[in-house]
Order: sequence, then structure tokens, then C-alpha cells
Amino acid sequence: MQYKSAIAQDAQRYLAKGQVEKAIAEWEKLLKESPDGNIYNTIGDLYLKKGEKKAAVDYFQKAARFFREEGFSLKALALFKKIINIDPEDVESLIALGELSEGKDLVSDAIKYYHSAADVLTRDKKKDRLITVYEKILSISPFNIPMKEKVAALFLKEGLTSYAVKEYLYIARLYLEKADYEHAMEYYNKVVGIQPEGRDALLGISYLYERKGDIREAINYTKKAVEKHSQDVFLLVRYASLLKKIEAYDEAISLISKVIELGPSDEEAHKMLGDIYVIKGDRQKAWESYKTAIESLIYNDKLNEAIDLTINYRDVNKTEAGKLLISLYSKNNNSEAVFREMLSLGDLLIEGNIPEDAVDYYRQALNLHPEDTDLKNRLLELELKLGMTPSVMEQEKTTDDLLSEADSYIKYGMLDQARSILEQLKVSEPSNIDLHMRLKSLYLETGDKEMAVTECIILGELYGRAGDEEKKNEMFKVAFDIDHEDPRLMGRISARPESAGDLSGMRAAPALEDYADDMAEADFFVSQGLKQDAIGIYNKLLSIFPENDILTSKLASLHEGVSDTDQGLKKPEAGLQASSGSDSGISEIFDELKVETMDKVEAHDYETHYNLGIAYKDMGLIDDAIKEFQASRADKRFYVSSLSMLGMCYMEKGLYSLAIDTLKKVLSSIVTRDESYWGTRYDLGVAYEKNGSIREAFKVFSEIYGWDSRFREINTKIELLKGMLSERDKRDKKVEPKEVKAEPMTKQVEKKSRVHYI
Repeated sequence: MQYKSAIAQDAQRYLAKGQVEKAIAEWEKLLKESPDGNIYNTIGDLYLKKGEKKAAVDYFQKAARFFREEGFSLKALALFKKIINIDPEDVESLIALGELSEGKDLVSDAIKYYHSAADVLTRDKKKDRLITVYEKILSISPFNIPMKEKVAALFLKEGLTSYAVKEYLYIARLYLEKADYEHAMEYYNKVVGIQPEGRDALLGISYLYERKGDIREAINYTKKAVEKHSQDVFLLVRYASLLKKIEAYDEAISLISKVIELGPSDEEAHKMLGDIYVIKGDRQKAWESYKTAIESLIYNDKLNEAIDLTINYRDVNKTEAGKLLISLYSKNNNSEAVFREMLSLGDLLIEGNIPEDAVDYYRQALNLHPEDTDLKNRLLELELKLGMTPSVMEQEKTTDDLLSEADSYIKYGMLDQARSILEQLKVSEPSNIDLHMRLKSLYLETGDKEMAVTECIILGELYGRAGDEEKKNEMFKVAFDIDHEDPRLMGRISARPESAGDLSGMRAAPALEDYADDMAEADFFVSQGLKQDAIGIYNKLLSIFPENDILTSKLASLHEGVSDTDQGLKKPEAGLQASSGSDSGISEIFDELKVETMDKVEAHDYETHYNLGIAYKDMGLIDDAIKEFQASRADKRFYVSSLSMLGMCYMEKGLYSLAIDTLKKVLSSIVTRDESYWGTRYDLGVAYEKNGSIREAFKVFSEIYGWDSRFREINTKIELLKGMLSERDKRDKKVEPKEVKAEPMTKQVEKKSRVHYI
């Protein structure tokens, strides 16, 4: 630390004398010891002071990468902005800004930076990097068909055929999903024109005709694909399934046989073969095919499908199917079904004159239901008849036997039987720690907190007698976590300051010290001349601490020079606009899209208005999106969805009061209180919160919590708002914080306290 301080002093001294090179050399000494983002930034500033922009940018990039790798994304973002102030065409920084903006859901900013990077890369003919940037742009707005079409055309222009094909296929599938067959065919034909033997386009056209009900034409296109890709298992299965639909069974069987040669365990092929044999009336061959399919289903953990398939064809071979069902139900942890199948199989084996095997299944069934008197009598009679030693005669069981038996019941979810055994054993084995541990876990499993605490207290006492104070205290701590209000714990465990929040059910009111990282980020922005970013952070903090003098003072000092700051911040925007004027065509997407589509949109074509609104919103053109949604809401089909999107647009523009009014209209128009209703209600809560209407936001989020406590981490929202209300109420001295609570929260606190310890 002293070494670092001495270097810093030497650097400052050189700087005071105007010896910048020597100051840089001093800071570089520190970098050799340990890299540091702040030092890289300082050196960059010194090079900038000297007028050496290239060297300055190099060090700013090192600083930005350092902060980004360390997780300080805001610092990294500030430095990359600093770089494009100096060099608006720095591709690495533009892409990094796009990625960081995307990570913070700043979609319009991300698209803007990616477009600028694409312009530079197009001009410099760097196709590989250009592809990456195009894909980033498309990934942000995957359902924006006009944008995808434009980018696909640009791919073709650049000679990137495979990438253009990929986008055209994607567009065709989007139209196919919407049952817009005309447009889907248009884009599939574009792909066929580029790649006449293209598998995916031929397959897509086949699906298109199948959806239209033209199976013959669907078969023709699938056949074309198979002729060009004869070893493609998926195409062969697809071809066979279509032939099955037109009852060309022999031809379908021939194709499936080829599939099974290529992939002997192909689940779909064996199931289809079984289906065809069923239609042809040969259930034995069907079962042989289904058995292979079931093996594949088990391997892929599709147990329910395997069970259904086995049940449907158990009449073909009842014994084999019964054994298979026992195995499947066991894997699925369905003990009752296992019991039923064991009884059925035992009965079946007796009918088949194999009584020795039947005894085994009856015995296993009795282990699951030892209280079943009828089964006991049936098994006893059979064992005596076969000259076997009766297994059901009462024998003295050891403690270990009983514990194992209880464990078996727990494994199969038969908790009442397990509890009965353990509680009876507790009378004869009161000091058995393993027994009490099982009981504690079982009581927790069944939600019996009082008995769980009882077992913790007993365990604590037992450990205490054995001299193990650490485990004794641990047991009392577990009991306290289960139910801290249990009077039996008084004096057994010391007061724990960290538990105070749990006891009250309230989170401590936030303090400015809790937001030290935010303050540090804001100070960093100020030091880099990015005052507008700092103002944003201080405003956020001021909404939490409205009367904090420190925040008020910092904001006042920043606002005095905000106009200068704004001018500085506008530089990168100007640079971006300049760079976007290149011949690549990417930046023209927005302008051309608006001109071309608006010429085609009729006043009453509400669906197009709505889709345009979605596209504009995805591209960050919020004002244009608002106009489209205002037009589309005139149609009752799009009324609710248009209003919802308008609410989101108003939120993005910071018009929170308008967003609140709009979202209220949406809620009044939704009849069914399904997930979409509560999603809109959540958006209303966010609008209230951003508008500073904390009490209204708290009320809305509490209602949502009562509907589903796991919805969008609603509990975190409620706790944060509760702290803000508590702080506000203390300041106003009108309402005690404890009066502000939501009924469902007590349930959540109870849930949290239910901890399982083994």
C-alpha cells in the first residue's frame, strides 16, 4: 500500500511539472504489479491529454474489458461510451455497447450500436464479423419479418447464401405457423430457387400441403426430399407416416424397415410399425414392435408414455406386460400401482400354474401393505400348500428391521404407516438418536411443526447427555428456525440478532449505506464526464430517500453543468449517425420499412397496424409504435392487446400516469382472471412504483401475491416496497410501519420457516 501511495505521489508530482511521459511510466509500474481498471483509465486520460488518441483508446479498452470481466458492467459501459466519443467507428466498442445494452434490456440502444458496427464492418468488407453482428440484431427481434427479409437480402448481396437461406426458412415457418400458406410458399420457393435440392425447403412445403389437407402433394414433396437424401432417417419416417395416412401400409412398412436398419432403437419407427400391425390385425407383431419402442421411451425417461403403451397392449402377453408395468411404476415412484400390479401378476401366475413365482410377487406386495389381511391369508394358504415356511407368521422384529421397514414406507410415500412404526418404536427405544432424526424429518415432511420441534428438543437433550455440546446447540437452532415462537425454546437458545428481522416478519428499512455500490457508480460516471448517467442513478436513489441532503446536494451540483454534459453526450450520437450513412443498407431498414409499409397499410387494416406497432416497438421506435397501436385498438379483436402495448410504450417513455390509466382500461376489459390478467396487473404495479405511488404499488403486488406467491419473484417486490413504506411512514410520523402489511405474507413467512434438517 505504501509502495502504491509513493508511486501515485511521484506521478502527481511529474504531472504538476507537465512531465506526462514520466507520470505514465510511474502508473505503468503499478500495472506490472497488478492490473487495475482505474489505472488503465488514468493512463488513457494522460495519453488523451497528450493528444495521442490511439494510445488513449487502447488503454480505455483495457480498462473497459477489465471492469466488464470483473462484473462492473456500468463502469465498462461508461468507458466504451468514452471511446466512441473519441472514435465513433471503433467496432469493438460499438459491439460491446450493444451487448451491454442488450444485457440491461435497453433494446433500442443495443440495435443502434449493432447497426453502427455493421456499417463499419460492411465498408471494411469483414464478412465474418458482419455475420455475427447481423445475428445479434436478428436475435433481439426474432419475429420481426420485415427486418429479417431485409437482412436476408443483404446476406445474398454479400454472397452469404447459407445465411440468407436460414433467414428465408425462418420467415416461411413463421408464416406457416400463422396458417398464411401463400406467404409461406413464397419464401420456401425463394429457398428452392437458391438451393434446388435443399432438404428443409422441400420438407417445409410438404408440411404446408399436409396442413392444407393435400396429403398426396405432401407425399410428392417428401418423396423429392428422400430421393435427394436417401439416408435421412427423419425424412424416411416422415415419408412412412404420410403413406400410412393414405393406407399404403406395405410401402410404409418397407420404409420403416429401412429406418430400423439405419437406427435399430428408433422409437418413432417402432411405434409406427406397431400401429400399422394393429391396423392390419396382427397384435403379436404389434407388441414386439411396441416393446422396442418402450425400451427407448424408458431410456429417454418418458415413463408415462411407456406405461400407456404397455397398458394398451397388455392383452397380447399379460405376464410380460405385468412385469414390465411393475418396473415402470417403481421407476415412477407409484407404490400403489406397483402393489396392484403385483397382486394381478400373482393371480395370473397361479392361473398359469406357476404358483412358486406367484409367492414371490405376493410377498413383495405384502411388504408394501403389511396390514392387508386378505393378502396375508392368501399367501399363507399358498405357502402351506407348496410346503414353504410361512412368511406371514408373526416374528419378533429388531429395531433395525423396523427402521428399515419405516424407510421403505417413506420411500414409497406411505408416511402414515412410517409414522405409526416409528412412534411405536419410540416407546421402547426412547434414546435412539437415529429414530428421533427420522421422526423429525417425517414431521417436517407432513407439516407438523410442533412435533418437529419436540423431536429437536429431545435430540438436543440426548446430545447434551452424550457431552456433544456442538450438536446439542445445533438441534436447538434447528428448532428455533422451525418455530421461533415455541415457548419450550425459551432459555434454550441465546437471542440471535440476525433473527430479529425474521421475528418481526419485516425487512429493516433501507439505508443509504446499503446502496454504496450505486453511489460509487455514480461518482465514477461524474469523474468520466458522463453526468447524465450519474443523474439517473441519483434520481433513482432520491426516490427511495426523498429527503437525503447528500443526494440533493449532488444532484444540484450536477444540474448546474448538465447542459455542457448533454453536449458531450451528444457526440457519440452524432458519430453514430455519421457512420450509419454508409452504403451497407442496414441503417436504411428503419426508414425503408416505414415508407414501404405505410404505403401499403390501409386505414382499416388493423392487423397490419398492430403488427407494425410490434415491429416498431421491437426496434425502439416508440413514437411510431404508439401511433400504430392507437390505430389498431379501433378493432375489438386487437383492443385489449393494443391497449396493453400502449401501456408498455408509455412506460418506456416515462409517461407513467398515462401508462396507469391505460393499464386500468386493459384490466377492466379482461373477463377471465388468468395469467394474462395478472401479468397486466403486475405491469400496473410497476407503473405505480415508477410513478412514485408506492402505497398503490404495494397494494397491487399484494393482490398478485395472494393469487400466486411465486409469480415473477413477487415476494422480493413486496419486501422492497414494504421497506420504502416503512421509511416513508417513519418520516411522516402518521402510520406505524407494522400497519402496512399484506395478509399473504404471513403464509410465506411460515413456508420459509419450514426447514428440513437430516
